[in-house]
Amino acid sequence: MFVEGQPTNGTYIVVSGLVKVFKIHKEGREKTLAILSRGDLLGEMTLFDNPLRSASAETMEDSVLLLLSNDDLRQVLAEMPELAIKVIQVLVQRLRQANQQIEELMFLNARSRIICNLVHLASVHGIEENGKTRIPLRLTHAELANVVGVSRETATKVLDDLQKNSLIAINNKQLWLLDMKELYQQGAIDS
Repeated sequence: MFVEGQPTNGTYIVVSGLVKVFKIHKEGREKTLAILSRGDLLGEMTLFDNPLRSASAETMEDSVLLLLSNDDLRQVLAEMPELAIKVIQVLVQRLRQANQQIEELMFLNARSRIICNLVHLASVHGIEENGKTRIPLRLTHAELANVVGVSRETATKVLDDLQKNSLIAINNKQLWLLDMKELYQQGAIDS
């Protein structure tokens, strides 16, 4: 879709599918910043600031996106204050998410960060089925590691441990959270 540093004059709206937003360190390590789905804005930072992309984005599955020029979108926002408030709410939510990620990186160990991110993915994308929560994203261990900011090996070790303790299950590449209450407590307590 687009690469960090690329010039732009547009903001996307995700109509369907999934889009991964990420940064790549000069040494080649990747950090996933967000996984966006239907209704999410993408590239909104260029609407008010530098016209260069601040991160890279790619689709994770077949997706449909609507591209609005920043000039057109700014005009619509000026004419529809309620829509401008919605965009501000999105920006505030992204800032809160960034603050949460910083807090997790500073104060939680890798296991707790993985648990916190699983709980977050479940709150955003999860589907409740028979008292369990299925995360319909088909994330590899490496992709989950990029979301959390740990190595693939660490993610695999933690996921294996969570499965052994019957807190999660992985069936047909689908991740199931079996005990949300216990996961929430372990993610919050361990440090």
